Amino acid sequence: MVSVVIIILNLLLSSSVILSDDYLENLSVNTGETATFICDLPEKYSNKQADFYGPTGRLLITKTDEDIASGDRTRFILEHTYAWTWSLILSDVSDDDAGEYTCRVSSSSVDQTLTIIKRFNLTVLTPPKIIDITIESNNNEILRENEQIILKCSARGIPQPKIIWHIPGKKFLLNKRNDRNIIAFDNKLLIKNLSRTTPSDYQCIADNGIPPRDTRTKRLLSSISPEMTIQSSIKSSRILLNCTIIARPLDSAKWKRNRFEINNIKRKQINDYTVELLLLLDFNTNIFGMYECEAENQLKVSKAFINIDDTILFNRTTTTSAMLPKYHRISSPSYAQIELLLNHGSICKCQFYFIFLINIILINYSNGFYNKR
Repeated sequence: MVSVVIIILNLLLSSSVILSDDYLENLSVNTGETATFICDLPEKYSNKQADFYGPTGRLLITKTDEDIASGDRTRFILEHTYAWTWSLILSDVSDDDAGEYTCRVSSSSVDQTLTIIKRFNLTVLTPPKIIDITIESNNNEILRENEQIILKCSARGIPQPKIIWHIPGKKFLLNKRNDRNIIAFDNKLLIKNLSRTTPSDYQCIADNGIPPRDTRTKRLLSSISPEMTIQSSIKSSRILLNCTIIARPLDSAKWKRNRFEINNIKRKQINDYTVELLLLLDFNTNIFGMYECEAENQLKVSKAFINIDDTILFNRTTTTSAMLPKYHRISSPSYAQIELLLNHGSICKCQFYFIFLINIILINYSNGFYNKR
């Protein structure tokens, strides 16, 4: 940097620049390609050597076929094709090479007067590059349901890239076909109502005609406060408790019995925001108590309860009594069973009277048998 400043100061103090013979040529080159600057000297300078200066005013080449050996300056080569033609060849062009180049000759070795023969304006065409996709919302940390979201896709490139929005899995582009909830405009995408059913992935495509185009995908997942329902069913000798939880994210989910956590549960993932917690209870063990399903995330802690008492055992008995063996001995019903049967409906009442009648017959038969003896 210091050497560049010194060179510029020396040029300003010890030489004068004459602009009478120069003209401007525009060059456009893709990144990574080669740029060639051709300088044809006027006849009066045909015996002179042309020197090329870069955008910073630095002398790039001093004599034919000699490369500057510092940094990336080895990419510059000077060619002298004809007596009056000098060419500067710049290979592997990058963004930093863009700017104005000049072809100059020295008019006099005494006063070091420089004449600009030709100027070149180099534009480096660069493929698009997406810088970032940002989210504009009321709360950038947590995306809530029913909230309005704006996605902004920032990209750079020469020429300036055009932004196209796409939803993966869809055959249409949002810029050409908008629905009422998702609208694309400029480099932004408006989602009026973010919900659990809204698409989660949104693709930004940047294109400026210089391949390759750049693509980046942003995922939006709305946060859902835990919602839960509990269902119970009897299967053979076990009770199945199913706690269905809707939440996103789901930080923790557990079953508890009488406030103590249960470890042997089965977790089933339905989709990205629905989970089922399955708990099997064996009738052969002590299963009575209050069961609590608990779910938690950054928004809320939710709980649901179900009470398991001896009623469930009687319900199981009534539902399986028809499967008893033909000569199975039936014991007298307890008062609790009688009360539950009377309150259980017409079918259970008929079953109660049938069992009660059988017990009376058995008791009378037994008494008569003992009386005979």
